Amino acid sequence: MFVDETKPEMGRVTKTILDRINTDIRSQTNVNQWGNTMSVLEWFTNLPEKSSLKFMVFDIVDFYPSITADLLKKCLNWAKSYTRISDTEYDTIMHARRSLLHDHKGGTWEKRETAKQFDVSMGAFDGAEVCELVGLFVLKDLERIPDVTSLGLYGDDGLAVMRSCPGNKADRIRKSLIRCFNACGLKITVQTNLRTVDFLDVTLNLATGEHHPYRKPNNDPIYVNRQSNHPPNIIKNLPSAIERRISELSSNEETFATAAPTYNHALKSAGYSHKIEYHNREDGNSTQKKKRRSRKIIWYNPPYSKNVKSNIGAHFLKLIDKHFPKASRLHKIFNRSTLKISYSCMRNIQQIIKSHNSKVMKEANPPPTGKTCNCRDPTGCPLNGHCLVDDVIYKATVTTTNNTASYIGLASGEFKKRYNNHNKSVRHERYRKETELSKYIWQLKDEEATYSVNWEIVAKSNTHRRQSGMCNLCMEEKLQIIRLRGNALNKRSEFISTCRHKKKPSTRDKPKR
Repeated sequence: MFVDETKPEMGRVTKTILDRINTDIRSQTNVNQWGNTMSVLEWFTNLPEKSSLKFMVFDIVDFYPSITADLLKKCLNWAKSYTRISDTEYDTIMHARRSLLHDHKGGTWEKRETAKQFDVSMGAFDGAEVCELVGLFVLKDLERIPDVTSLGLYGDDGLAVMRSCPGNKADRIRKSLIRCFNACGLKITVQTNLRTVDFLDVTLNLATGEHHPYRKPNNDPIYVNRQSNHPPNIIKNLPSAIERRISELSSNEETFATAAPTYNHALKSAGYSHKIEYHNREDGNSTQKKKRRSRKIIWYNPPYSKNVKSNIGAHFLKLIDKHFPKASRLHKIFNRSTLKISYSCMRNIQQIIKSHNSKVMKEANPPPTGKTCNCRDPTGCPLNGHCLVDDVIYKATVTTTNNTASYIGLASGEFKKRYNNHNKSVRHERYRKETELSKYIWQLKDEEATYSVNWEIVAKSNTHRRQSGMCNLCMEEKLQIIRLRGNALNKRSEFISTCRHKKKPSTRDKPKR
């Protein structure tokens, strides 16, 4: 069983860089690099004299794996003529292309005929952006092909129009297109002299100038059942969202009526009584939306379940009104306009099975255990020989002759490093205000009181995961602070502190020692 490690976290950085580069190039070159079906329909609608044109549709074969290091370098050097790319950004983009396959034994696997592990992975954070850059480079090069009126690209799917011409001339244009892609090391399949074409999820017809929704054969739509355990707003808005989408893909009411029965049948099978109706896009665009000033909104996303009878949303809003009334100084920051609730979905069966299988596999193949303590004197270890544990919530109990105080903290790395930082702030007075624990101990020192500190692990959890967007470690720390009894050293402001693990360069599971 192999684990694909082709998603380096550096891709998050290069995604932002490449987004800026691609946006600058598109604004200056005005090439048609489409981002969705609506942009394709806008291009098709604005084509003049459609009856005298014909389609040429092409597809790039194995686009992602066909991008080589030389091609990417050529594209980046070309992009420098349109936007600024620093040497650091250039090197970062190239370095993010390195990827490996790791097996459960710790071995590495490399792809054949790939220099220095260069790869553009389909699952990479910046994989789509790299393909967009290459697509812009190719589109600009294709402008020099004569007799092609207009063309565009969506991912690896391309569409062009040309004037009606004999078959031999159309074949010459097809060969010119293939040569342009071959010069970049890319292969394509091309079809020419087409009046009607199925592109993305829409069918375009040059003879009539119409367009209508397209679905592949034997690919009937299936929607969330009306009785499913989903938030009410999703169930309520699903039919209207389908109605709006099919109306956008239909050029007129007649084409809409032809496509509607398939979707009405799918909605009926899912338990909905709603029948979709046609809405003209121009009528929807005529109504001007009111301008609203942007607010910094804090969202509360509790999971929705029909098994819960309590109205969580209503209770949440009542708590806001209770604790942040209009007379409160914090009402301007915390009110119903800045604190909002939106239900999230519970895990589906596939996610539950995946999680269970992952847990079983980890238990069946436990990672090799390494050192648990590196103290010179094992008897003086703060955690009795387990000071190298990581991703934990710890508790420090300070005991004096007449009082006991507790402090809760977290260690996303090794506990020993966090413990050493606490010792530093206790030993050196210039760091006395570093933590609430150090403040309290220095207060005891000033009073010349005798004290002892006992350390213990109260919980273990995971740091921020990109799949869920949640940090269980930070949530667990807040929970343990709430559970503290007696004299607690932690401040109340720690409840609303943001997760600092999201900003880390890597949120992957740390390799075991």
